[in-house]
Amino acid sequence: MIKKTTMATFNDGNYQGQYDWQGGIPLSVGETLRVTLEGKSLTYKLVNKETSLVVQGDEQLVTTSYFFDIAV
Repeated sequence: MIKKTTMATFNDGNYQGQYDWQGGIPLSVGETLRVTLEGKSLTYKLVNKETSLVVQGDEQLVTTSYFFDIAV
């Protein structure tokens, strides 16, 4: 069985922090993501994406980590 975890790290801006994106969002490096926070729109660029796989018997643990910087 595959168990998937998706983490998003925003390195700067008003949405700075690390978030657990349950269910995930398929993104590629270079894509932009618009975040609306308290009525204000912020645009972030995906600067790095890392995926790891850990096999534990019949289970596969997949972790995808996204890293965003504020888009200029």
